[in-house]
Amino acid sequence: MKAVIEFELPEDRCEFTAASKALDWALAVWDIDQWLRNRIKHEVSDGVAVVELEGCRTKLHEILEKRSLSLEDIE
Repeated sequence: MKAVIEFELPEDRCEFTAASKALDWALAVWDIDQWLRNRIKHEVSDGVAVVELEGCRTKLHEILEKRSLSLEDIE
């Protein structure tokens, strides 16, 4: 199967850039999620800070879900 996406440049420059950098964006969000996970699991011992980090991670996943996105899609 092959998929082709076409853009009218320079008019669609923003859309082209977003599409061509989509994997980089996904991996950046993955890195942020993993950083939060590792801080919660291994680095932070203050209970309040852990709760805050867990809240940040939960919010990140909620935002992704709202846009029908999942980090599982890039594992």
